[in-house]
Amino acid sequence: MIKASIIIPTYNRGKLLCNTLRNLIGQLPTDGEIVVVDQSDEVCSKLMEIAKNHSTQVHYYKIFVKGLPHARNYGLRQALGEIVIFCDDDVIPNHNFIENHLQNYQKENVGGVGGRIILNGNQSHCNSNHNKVIGKVRWWDAYLIDNFDAAERAYIDHVQGCNMSFRKEALIKAGGFDERFGGSAHLEETDLCLRIRRGGYKIVFDPKAELIHLKDTKGGCRADNYKQWFYWYGHNNMLFFLKNFSRSLLPVFIVSSFIRLLLSACKRGNPLIVVWGISGYRAGLANYKSNSIKQ
Repeated sequence: MIKASIIIPTYNRGKLLCNTLRNLIGQLPTDGEIVVVDQSDEVCSKLMEIAKNHSTQVHYYKIFVKGLPHARNYGLRQALGEIVIFCDDDVIPNHNFIENHLQNYQKENVGGVGGRIILNGNQSHCNSNHNKVIGKVRWWDAYLIDNFDAAERAYIDHVQGCNMSFRKEALIKAGGFDERFGGSAHLEETDLCLRIRRGGYKIVFDPKAELIHLKDTKGGCRADNYKQWFYWYGHNNMLFFLKNFSRSLLPVFIVSSFIRLLLSACKRGNPLIVVWGISGYRAGLANYKSNSIKQ
């Protein structure tokens, strides 16, 4: 079997991560490993106990620089596997999760895989999404179409960070994750997927590689408030567009983005959302111009 590394960045979710690890350790191939990259404020004793008791399988690293793309890149540098699987610290993978990711890489042109994501509480009402578009990036305004709860296999443009894998050589060739995607790191994985596809690889959606995403409200890289969330939403969207789309489409992107900010402000009854979002878009433009790529 292809050697695999499962990389799990974590921040202040020690107890949840312990449950995720127990699910993964039982299905880990003999030539596989789990790489935990811990950015938490405090060390979780139960997590350290699991890492100690399974030291040949679980490799624990404590780092002090915060940021999801940074943690992913750090884990990538430690990983020994030909295939690297990324999942969040608050997920429940199905019993063949790892194997179902790996099976897709029998085809050499497959550079990445996105797995099925069932949101916690939606298990009994899961949408099969028959004949719906899965994992596409709209070419004219960079809008994302997800539908990652679908039950049909498909070729896709992008994946979602809580359940994704890549051929390591393809990921390194693409330059890894761009650490300028801050806050919740929205679009970091999408940006990477577009670079991998430009490298000649295909990305597959495989519903058999399934997990339940608990989406815990504490820890992780969740925003503390609307101001923070919409600032980084604007920043990351602008950075993503400038990196990956034609400048001729910039007016369309700006108008559609402004409309989405207005709708969000109306929905939440807070006009400051527009101000925070525009501030983020301006910061994303400045960050792009600075060429301060950290990879």
